[in-house]
Amino acid sequence: MGGILLWARQALQNGQVVYVGNLSRDVTEILILQLFTQIGPCKSCKMITEQSSNDPYCFVEFFEHRDAAAALAAMNGRKILGKEVKVNWATTPSSQKKDTSNHFHVFVGDLSPEITTEDIKAAFAPFGKISPKATPALSWLCA
Repeated sequence: MGGILLWARQALQNGQVVYVGNLSRDVTEILILQLFTQIGPCKSCKMITEQSSNDPYCFVEFFEHRDAAAALAAMNGRKILGKEVKVNWATTPSSQKKDTSNHFHVFVGDLSPEITTEDIKAAFAPFGKISPKATPALSWLCA
């Protein structure tokens, strides 16, 4: 995914790239460019086809923001080779994901039945805040 971000970082910031998802496996970059160029001049298309069961998707870069906006309005929900495509503004993953670089997960097992959730919280308290989401897991481990 890093290569894609480098490929279009400036264009993403300028609102010139759209994401096109839910594509048929028969769709090609050439077909996408033929369709989207009818709306406005396209600079490039990058198709992402994973071997897993996920549908292919692509990023279409336009020369102008207004053409990208027109493509988004005109193509979202349209059918291409029998599948209704989803067209949205392309964004960087960092703008969608929460920073979890300071989050850590610790598994504690083989505990004596006498150990309680509060005992574990007290033991780990000097190392930082324990997420409230950890409580059900701690309760299960201590049961």
